[in-house]
Amino acid sequence: MKILLFVSSHCPHCPRAERVVRKVAPEYYDYGLTFKKMRTKGEEGRELSSRYNIAATPSILMFGDDNNEIKRIVGVPSEENLRSEIEKVLGLRKSFWSRIFGGKHESR
Repeated sequence: MKILLFVSSHCPHCPRAERVVRKVAPEYYDYGLTFKKMRTKGEEGRELSSRYNIAATPSILMFGDDNNEIKRIVGVPSEENLRSEIEKVLGLRKSFWSRIFGGKHESR
């Protein structure tokens, strides 16, 4: 899984978002997570911002191994919220219903 964090120099919230991602992301590197910061004014950042329709910064995009976008977070997430979203995408956190009822429902 890959995380792209889109930031801009005039964004007052982007440094906070970057701190959260830089703190949380390394916890999942052993699961194949990679992280890259994209400045929307840079050449690559402009191209990717256009491709992924980035309308606001900070924006955190999560991509699967097939490079398709799985999740988008606009704004500054809490550390716990970001962990939760990463774990859902990686399949490390069970949904509310599967925790209650288990992974499979059997008809009897």
